[in-house]
Amino acid sequence: MKYLTYSGNNVVHAELPDEASVLFPPPPLPGIPNKDIPNRVRAAFESPLDMPPLEELVDANSRILIAFDDNCQPFPATAPPDIRQLAIEALLEMLFSYGVKQENIELVCAVALHRKMKTHEMAAMLGKRIMKAFHPHQLVNFDAEDPDDIVVLGTTEEGEPVETSRKVIESDLVIYVDSIQIPLNGGHKSVAVGLGTYNSIAPHHAPQMTAEKPHVMQPEGSDMHGSIERISRVILKHTRIMVLEAAMNNASYPPLMRYLSKPSERCNLFEKILKATTPASMSLLPESVRFRVFKGIQSAYLPVDINAGSIDAVHEPTLQTLKDQLLVTTDHQHDTLVFGLPDLSPYSVGTRINPVLVLSDVLGYVFNWFYNKPFVKPGGVVIILNPVFEFFHPEYHVAYEKFWNEVLPETQDPFEMQSEFQEQFARDPHLVDCYRNRFAHHGFHPFTVWYWATYPLKYLSRVILAGPKTDFAAKRLGVSWAPDLEHALGQAREVTGGDDVVALTIPPFMYMQVNDGAAGRSRHGQASAAG
Repeated sequence: MKYLTYSGNNVVHAELPDEASVLFPPPPLPGIPNKDIPNRVRAAFESPLDMPPLEELVDANSRILIAFDDNCQPFPATAPPDIRQLAIEALLEMLFSYGVKQENIELVCAVALHRKMKTHEMAAMLGKRIMKAFHPHQLVNFDAEDPDDIVVLGTTEEGEPVETSRKVIESDLVIYVDSIQIPLNGGHKSVAVGLGTYNSIAPHHAPQMTAEKPHVMQPEGSDMHGSIERISRVILKHTRIMVLEAAMNNASYPPLMRYLSKPSERCNLFEKILKATTPASMSLLPESVRFRVFKGIQSAYLPVDINAGSIDAVHEPTLQTLKDQLLVTTDHQHDTLVFGLPDLSPYSVGTRINPVLVLSDVLGYVFNWFYNKPFVKPGGVVIILNPVFEFFHPEYHVAYEKFWNEVLPETQDPFEMQSEFQEQFARDPHLVDCYRNRFAHHGFHPFTVWYWATYPLKYLSRVILAGPKTDFAAKRLGVSWAPDLEHALGQAREVTGGDDVVALTIPPFMYMQVNDGAAGRSRHGQASAAG
């Protein structure tokens, strides 16, 4: 069976066993058109869930903080205008009409420990009007290492430190504008993490949180999200927070590229021709050209639903909408998972993925995209198709390169990393300076993404990189290597003793639910031989 998938910036026809299953994401749900988004935002603030209308919460003397996510999501970025521009423009018009003064409004990009957004990135997200009115003095990136801005609010009942921006506490109302693609994001995570510090993020972004319970990608049954909620509830004792959540559909591709995410039976004749010819066409292009092509893709994501109000009241319908969009069911777990990883990560916006992200994107993200059980059985195998280039962006991934060169040669064990290296990286003056002033991810950030793989690294018998020219990257990452998929499948067969293979077609995203004994192989179909 031919499986159309990615391997970095290449699209390939991978050869799978004839009995293999290929799972495809659900088609995009109908979204709210851009022209209607401002009215839906206004309606949400006029009739919020479990809170008074916005007009009753503000007056001419109100100090307002508007927080919003960075460009880690949605990814790939949408064609302009970004939903945050449309939502915040509508919000500002409402605040002005209620008498709020512009000088009493601040906007902050809630980057947490991610890299700060550059001015041109902020402008692409928010548009000229907002930039002209607020940047640079009333529109800034959050700085988790700014001693003049960080306030300590005490601890939770479990002893987790609670720290956040002084702006959160000194505002009369915090409004968090959030576009949400997966259940990981939104809810209590927004302010508690987006405007949190190393001290307050380290307790829940820790291997202890995911060693026994895999759920980092959804709040239900998650130790990590439980810790985040405890921190959020302490913050809520000191300020009033209203959230606006836009639950997004999964239109990762513009219409002409959607054949990449469809089974053949859902494709028209032209799309079937494209599916058959794309790998050969891509093979003629040099890697540098393929990189530019894929980095230029703009998604067509649209919100399916928009709600405003209290965190708890708003996030519940958001999670249900996301489940309606993401759910794929199957009747059993598989021996081996094959996944072709594109050169795409929320932490590589503007550059290519580095080797650490190759592993964490699959084991920390994709492996954990399930509701009840993982795609594969305990003791199963995951095969990652990717060339794994040893490249680290000189601005963004300074801490990642140091992690690659100094931590991984010593250990791949998350608990050893935590005890031997975490504090050193988090407090390193050079890495702190790179985060604060040079657009780098925080020194702690590579640890967080590695920790999310704690459960699958224990759960799986083997992880195999298929595609790198040598085994160097695999050895450094502590996993196995195969020169190609055929050899990787052979290794997997030896390990599991079975040949029940499932392959995923991502993007767009999907969340698995295993319904033991359910009729049929999957809710959205098994691949045909053409993939």
